[in-house]
Amino acid sequence: MEKKTLRHEIVDSMREIVFGLEDSLVSTLGTITGIAVGTNSRYIVILSGLVLIAAEATSMAAGSYLSTKRAREAETLFHESQGHGEPSEPTHPVRAAAVMGIFYLAGGVVPLVSYFFLPVSQALIPAVAVTALSLFAVGVWAASFTRTSKIKSGVEMVVVSLAAALIGYAIGRIVSTAFGVEV
Repeated sequence: MEKKTLRHEIVDSMREIVFGLEDSLVSTLGTITGIAVGTNSRYIVILSGLVLIAAEATSMAAGSYLSTKRAREAETLFHESQGHGEPSEPTHPVRAAAVMGIFYLAGGVVPLVSYFFLPVSQALIPAVAVTALSLFAVGVWAASFTRTSKIKSGVEMVVVSLAAALIGYAIGRIVSTAFGVEV
């Protein structure tokens, strides 16, 4: 059995790395942005962000473990039924779960950091900016493993992801207006 290079190890975990980072950046930004514009409470934003990151990192890791385990079992059964024997080096479910959980935690902290240092009214723009830059960097980094344009990949990651995060902002504004909360 040959030893894998770091690049090969990263490629094997690419799905979990990109999915964990992107989902965490977007869901955390969308959630805390909606809560920030809906409550204007630093305490509630930080508490909600930390709870979200912890619960979602655990959920995403569990989902990655279970889906990888079932996919591995199905692939093994398929290969055996076709007379091909074992599939070559399938991803281990524990590894998939660990990578997903770690990268989800890492990504979730990014949009939340500015709320630790700035008032809610001043933290929104830096949170969006640093998240957008992080998403762009993830897109560029992921493209370095493929034959796609790094700029195009970075822009695609930002546009698709921030469009999803915008929903949190809209809901926060709508609910605060509906309940007459001035922020």
